[in-house]
Amino acid sequence: MLLRVGVSVGILVFLVWKMRGNFHDIAATLVKTSPILFLLATLLFIINIVFVSTRLQLLFIAEGIRIPFGQVVELSFIGYFFNNFLPTAVGGDLVKVYYAHKTTRQMAKSFIAIFMDRFIGLFCFVFLAVAAVLFSRGKSGAEITKIVFVFALVSIAVLFVILNTAIAKVILARLSKFKLWDLGERLSKVYRAVHEYRNKKGVILIVTGISIVAQVIYFLTIYILVKSLDANLVLTTIFILMSIVSVISMLPSMGGLGLREGAIVAFFGPFIGNEKAFSVSILLFAVLLIVSLVGAFIYISAPQFRVKGEDLTKLEEYSA
Repeated sequence: MLLRVGVSVGILVFLVWKMRGNFHDIAATLVKTSPILFLLATLLFIINIVFVSTRLQLLFIAEGIRIPFGQVVELSFIGYFFNNFLPTAVGGDLVKVYYAHKTTRQMAKSFIAIFMDRFIGLFCFVFLAVAAVLFSRGKSGAEITKIVFVFALVSIAVLFVILNTAIAKVILARLSKFKLWDLGERLSKVYRAVHEYRNKKGVILIVTGISIVAQVIYFLTIYILVKSLDANLVLTTIFILMSIVSVISMLPSMGGLGLREGAIVAFFGPFIGNEKAFSVSILLFAVLLIVSLVGAFIYISAPQFRVKGEDLTKLEEYSA
């Protein structure tokens, strides 16, 4: 936990130090932000959450878990709230696992549904980035193109490992040798459950389609935030850059804080300037903060979502 806090704080301090001579320009840029476009971006982000919640509910159903759609949406908002306290930008997923388990008493199936939700989301990020690179016809830059295709190759390799029966047998045989804390048996159960999705092609296709729509809406959100600052950036470039930023923000940190802002400045800066790139990161943080506050309100007003202190400690240990 301290390491993750250190990563977020360290990167933020470095960013502030790096941008120290540009605070006046950044402030001037933010003051000119179009409030209408900012509100539109916030609305689109909320619509994105609804689509992501639909994806998650379908995966819950595929695992035999029945949770009303309204509660899944509320849980998604609460996940953003808990991302402020739990490690990485996927820390809120642990709260979703906890609630699904609390409701159904099926920890393994709850975990698998959340895992597949995140995995399919990541795979679609990479798919859209590759499609954008191909559509841009080399205009995205050689280095960025290399990064995208490395992500694509890794994603394909992971997908092949998960779905290939022969490889599955080898992996399960190796996992069975881990006896400490029954780790091998637990990992084997998870791997078998994920591997079974090769027989749920219909669910995968529908969920993938929903995921692509959700991520297009997310990228449009970023595009509108860029436009709200009167900056110009081609939509296909945003598809590429935000896919990379999203993956980087999932590395160990506190809710992706610091990593997300640093990545936006690093990748957007060459296109729109560091001042506007940093301003975009601040506006995105503001949108996330608004959504997080909605999640906090839902969490406080809905007793069924309460997480006890000792359970939160377990979630933190689980994510270590």
